[in-house]
Amino acid sequence: MQDRVLQIDYLKGIFIMLMVIFHLRLVEITYPLTREAVYTFHMSAFMLISGYLANIHKRPRTFSKSVLRLALPYVLFEMIYVLMVYWVGKSLHANNTIDHLSVIEMLKRLATQPTGPYWYLHTLIVCLVIYYISYKALKLKSVNAFLFMSLALFGVTRMPVGIEWKNVIYFLIGVLMNRSGRPFMDIIKPSWLALLPLGILFCFPAYFKSWTLPGIVITLLVISFLLWTYPVCGKFIRRVFCYLGRNSLSIVVFSAIFTVLTKSVSGYFSFDPTALSFLVCATVFVMAGCLICAWICDKVKLSRFIFLKEKIYVPFSETAKQAS
Repeated sequence: MQDRVLQIDYLKGIFIMLMVIFHLRLVEITYPLTREAVYTFHMSAFMLISGYLANIHKRPRTFSKSVLRLALPYVLFEMIYVLMVYWVGKSLHANNTIDHLSVIEMLKRLATQPTGPYWYLHTLIVCLVIYYISYKALKLKSVNAFLFMSLALFGVTRMPVGIEWKNVIYFLIGVLMNRSGRPFMDIIKPSWLALLPLGILFCFPAYFKSWTLPGIVITLLVISFLLWTYPVCGKFIRRVFCYLGRNSLSIVVFSAIFTVLTKSVSGYFSFDPTALSFLVCATVFVMAGCLICAWICDKVKLSRFIFLKEKIYVPFSETAKQAS
């Protein structure tokens, strides 16, 4: 079991906040180029971290339970999201609209067409299962196991199952980092100097493609720079992002519901052409809603059924002590 790395929680908090911000329709429309730049690295970095933290050193039963902890919320909240988009998507001018919905269509979407942020859970589940099969079930040697896993995942991305290579490649990079046996920050070193090549790369929108070499370089440089900010950003900011990072799963699963709701009020912010007032209010609303839902799930004992855990919500006080 790896010791918790607070800097990784901090990164997860920043990237999960960016996920929320750039799923807000008004922000997407107002800042399309910024959206493209952020989409180059925010979920790519999240997949890389997921690959680095993936733990396959478990017995089959324990590993299966850990996969179910992702699969159950994925199925439940993907269904809720699809139903919301079907019922109110058009009236709220949602990005995704559904004209016809049946049981078969719902099952098809769950298996092959994840929508909203739930593609992340869908992709992670597939990557984890193939990772476990390659290293534990087949008991291949390290290099052979990685090659088998890479080829198997590449094969999956060629199938119509909703898994994209541009996301899988970062999981593989994370696995490579983990298998090296070196600490995360020994591989991606914190440095403010990362800002210099980033500034150059961000001048070329053609590089805003996460699956290309420039996209990979951008992702690694962003991580490097953000790691540098960890000790210098101030205690409160550090604690907030660590808090969000510790609760990132809750934000992933609940955020789509609240993001859809923000579309109904975006018109009230037409007075602000920058959309920054909407960005701040909507982000706080979505984040707070997710965290409150996670807290309620713990209080009414739903977490044990949805997430197969007694508690999914991590209080701010707990993260504040660790991130001091």
